[in-house]
Amino acid sequence: MNVRRSMLVTGATGVVGWELVQQARAAGWDVVGCSARGSDTSTAWRMGKEPPPAELDREWHVIVHAAARPRWNLPRDEAVSGNLAPVAALAPLVGRGTHVIHISTAYSIGLRGDTRSDSLHDYRNTYEWSKAAAEREARERYSASIVRPPLILGRRSDGAVRRRSGLYSLLQASVTGALPVLVGEPDAGFEAVTTCDVATCVLAIADGGPAARPVVLGRAEHAATAGEIWDLAFASLNEWRVERGAGELEAPTFITPDQWNRFYFPFARPHLSDLQLHTIDLLSEFIPYLSRVDPIGVNWCVDPVEAALPTIVRGWAERLPGLAMRSPQPWTVKEQV
Repeated sequence: MNVRRSMLVTGATGVVGWELVQQARAAGWDVVGCSARGSDTSTAWRMGKEPPPAELDREWHVIVHAAARPRWNLPRDEAVSGNLAPVAALAPLVGRGTHVIHISTAYSIGLRGDTRSDSLHDYRNTYEWSKAAAEREARERYSASIVRPPLILGRRSDGAVRRRSGLYSLLQASVTGALPVLVGEPDAGFEAVTTCDVATCVLAIADGGPAARPVVLGRAEHAATAGEIWDLAFASLNEWRVERGAGELEAPTFITPDQWNRFYFPFARPHLSDLQLHTIDLLSEFIPYLSRVDPIGVNWCVDPVEAALPTIVRGWAERLPGLAMRSPQPWTVKEQV
């Protein structure tokens, strides 16, 4: 008699977890999901703040830890509670034969190119720093397999995604007028994968056994440039808008970080409102990821994301049509007193 393999997926209502639960069930796994608030299909568990619920106390062949707080600008203590503390919280559920797969990020290597440092100064933000610390904890406690995806977009087939950040945030800022220019290097490589790419990779590792080194998803030297991705995303959005009788939008143009920091922002800053300055602070978090020159060490090559991008953008627009149909309002300077 064949026994179905059991899999626990933390963060089951998140970007990776939601897709993984569906793929794993379709592949025959006995899957249970959990998330902070729970849902109709997942158990509620605030990891790191309370012990595991009794219904999760069972033998697990595989535990995929996908729970995370994927915000770049969290205060340090919130990054610890959201990304590091939950790793230790898994301990009561990890048996002798449990294979732990830890979902990290391709940018956990920070500024040094590795995850060894515990100094915040060696990372671009608290997200990278806390994800590096979580990797160290997962390896030390559980000899976990580490999976490092870059920017994650929606499913290839229909664009479906549980939560929208990254490129979606830039699109939203563009159609609302909050993004007058895009600061980055248009010729820089832009690493992005889809939710189904990550789920497929995780299931392969679950089937094949522990990975000896971190698995980094992407395209390496074959990745599209940031400019190519941005142009294609906007062309797809405009095609969707024209089909519905709305006018095309002009995509915010790229300016380099050097141009922004030396010329544009210093001259504009005195004339901007507090809200505009706050918006700039939030969107500036994207600059390092739109300006990367150094490769991220890809060893799990995925199909080009450009082939799926029109579907992904149209999926975003279909789910948020009121937003996608908006026309951006130009920024105005604050009144001088």
